[in-house]
Amino acid sequence: MPALWRLTRNERARRVYEALKRVGITGTRMYQYVADPRDDAGADAAVEGVAFAARDPTAVGGEYEAFAELRDDETVLCALDGDEIVGHLFVSVDATHRIHPLEETLTFDGGYVRRVFVRPSHRGRGIATALVSRARTVAADAGAGAVHALVALDNKPSQWMFEANGFERRFEHAYYRVGPLRRRRVEDIERT
Repeated sequence: MPALWRLTRNERARRVYEALKRVGITGTRMYQYVADPRDDAGADAAVEGVAFAARDPTAVGGEYEAFAELRDDETVLCALDGDEIVGHLFVSVDATHRIHPLEETLTFDGGYVRRVFVRPSHRGRGIATALVSRARTVAADAGAGAVHALVALDNKPSQWMFEANGFERRFEHAYYRVGPLRRRRVEDIERT
């Protein structure tokens, strides 16, 4: 049987989700991962043939669709194969973010890592691990005591990557909406 994330992360499932959302029905469950930025399990590994660079939001412009949502208080960390960006993530420190799937605004004390992406042709080489390691360094250099990430429950590859980098599941966020009825829940995983 295929993994659930493979069934839910396709174009047809997205269309169904968007259709339900338009009529007021939505639901999301996410893990909040937390790590100490100074205790880097990823060890800032080098990746053969790939260079890494931090970019200011104004420096990346409209190169990639995802960069359109970069904020002024974020840094984009890029993995470069020559001049081509083959991976990236966004990192901010002590920031407030609108988390669209949860329809909620959350404030993260410390670093917050989001939009981790590696091109399919470059996956399996340690690029995401190296990017997250560098994000932890950015957070530590800014004096952050923790680094956070939110990952959907069905996104197993991202869960494995964060867990392999020393992040621990601390909270589970759940949000459901049917028309005007809304239910939010945040569960402390350590206490269950």
